[in-house]
Amino acid sequence: MFVVSVFLFSSFTEGIFNSSFGAEAKPAPFKSLNSKNINNLVTGFIYYNNGDYVRAIKYFKKETQKINNDYWNYILSKAYFKNKEYEKSLSRINLAIKLKKIKLSKNLTKNDARYLMLKAKILAENNSLEKSIEVLKFILKKDPFNLKALLFISNLYIYKKELKTAILYLNIIKLNYPDNMNAYYILSKIYIAENKTQKAEKNLLRLIKIDPYFKKGYFQLSAIYILSGKEESAIKIFDRYLKIDPYSRTALYQSAVLNYAIKKYGAARKHFFNFLDITKKNKNMLNFRNNSLFFIGLSYILQKNYAKGLIYLDRLKFGKHYLDSKLEEIEIYLTLYRKDKSDKYKAKVKSIVSALLNNPKLKKNLKVYYFPAIALAEIKNFNESKNVIQKGLKYFPDNTALLYELGSAYHSFKEETKANMVMQRILKIDPLDAEALNFIGYYLAVKNKDLGKAKIMVEKALSIDKNSPYISDSLGFVYYRYKKYDKAMKFFKLALKKLGKSSTVLKHMGMDYFMLKNYKKALKYFKESYKIKKSKEVKDYIKRIEIISNAK
Repeated sequence: MFVVSVFLFSSFTEGIFNSSFGAEAKPAPFKSLNSKNINNLVTGFIYYNNGDYVRAIKYFKKETQKINNDYWNYILSKAYFKNKEYEKSLSRINLAIKLKKIKLSKNLTKNDARYLMLKAKILAENNSLEKSIEVLKFILKKDPFNLKALLFISNLYIYKKELKTAILYLNIIKLNYPDNMNAYYILSKIYIAENKTQKAEKNLLRLIKIDPYFKKGYFQLSAIYILSGKEESAIKIFDRYLKIDPYSRTALYQSAVLNYAIKKYGAARKHFFNFLDITKKNKNMLNFRNNSLFFIGLSYILQKNYAKGLIYLDRLKFGKHYLDSKLEEIEIYLTLYRKDKSDKYKAKVKSIVSALLNNPKLKKNLKVYYFPAIALAEIKNFNESKNVIQKGLKYFPDNTALLYELGSAYHSFKEETKANMVMQRILKIDPLDAEALNFIGYYLAVKNKDLGKAKIMVEKALSIDKNSPYISDSLGFVYYRYKKYDKAMKFFKLALKKLGKSSTVLKHMGMDYFMLKNYKKALKYFKESYKIKKSKEVKDYIKRIEIISNAK
């Protein structure tokens, strides 16, 4: 039990009435209260302020039974309301309204409105929305511009999905309280839901003019611009907010991502760098920091500045985009390797692959096996590529992508029987795997064996993947074996058009023109093929054409 003197009570309640309960009108004079009454009420207020509504109710209830006036019933109703005892809360507020004779009074005082607002809240929380609206309409009948009632009733109509009515009340607020932020913000959300972006934009622009520091207004407005495909407008809004709050992590990050999306890489990096600077000590921002480093690295790569790109990709810590950054590093080193075939780039690829394979946290990630295997095959490390695939197959035994790469590895070692066995295994898992069908069909055509089966398989593959230039080339080669050279040429040309330069397709076109005895064109395509890949077969064809030409 708290013991407080009458003198202390008067100053203590002054603070309570002006803070916890708002600017409540004081009840009847406290002169009639004795020290026990005062102790009970003060104790109730203390428990109420500490969120212990059960004990607050206990002490308020004791005194309300003795001092049965409207005010103390209102206070007890609030305590019940906070404790989610809505029926008891409603009973007490009804008693308070009756004692105060609110419905009989001609004018509505501020305290009258408070009592009625509490009743509306209780009814709304107790799912009696229509009754709550009736109470609010009663308030507005006597006080048409009561701001709290207008806001509350508009929110209830939003909840009921009667948006036109909600908009009506919100516009009344705008007319009578032109600087009230709530109306503009709620209206913007309604208009966004109705896909009326221009009206939403208008309200949000007004909102941030009223309060330039209202963060949600800026972010909601930028979201509208992003969804409308107006990235530059969204960037301007973020940059406008950053003038007010230059250390806003969200604004910096979002503006950076948007600038990156519209290829303004310099501006993107500037914001990413600022974001990294203000989050450097925040361990919870690891994924966002990784994202920032990843996009910085990619932005340099897209501008062909591979050296800087690699620096930032290499800074990612294990987490989001870590694996993606390592695979991107591999791709850069492969790009550099394609240019000058330097062993140092091969060594870099092998080093990154080794680090990924030895990371226990990545052992069950398919990307760790699939992409590195392809990279190793490209730098002619076929044996290592095969080993990587076989490691991956321990975790993903029926993954057709890995199996296809294994078949390709066997093909590289000229172990065609094993390669075909793998492709047959793929077709057992997925009979509609276009790549496996094409592989077997093309192999049969190359060996000039069972052309009927080869044609069926390649045509089936092309029906599954109609746009594949590789399958088009295979079907062309099947027709070449059938000695239907004109028909074969159509498929070779189609494949070449899609692939650009391909040593294999160029060779096939050369062979086809050779059989058509168009030696001039045959020579042209053989020479183009030989530039890309030094092939003994192509070289022999070139010599044969030269002999034929000299004989003429």
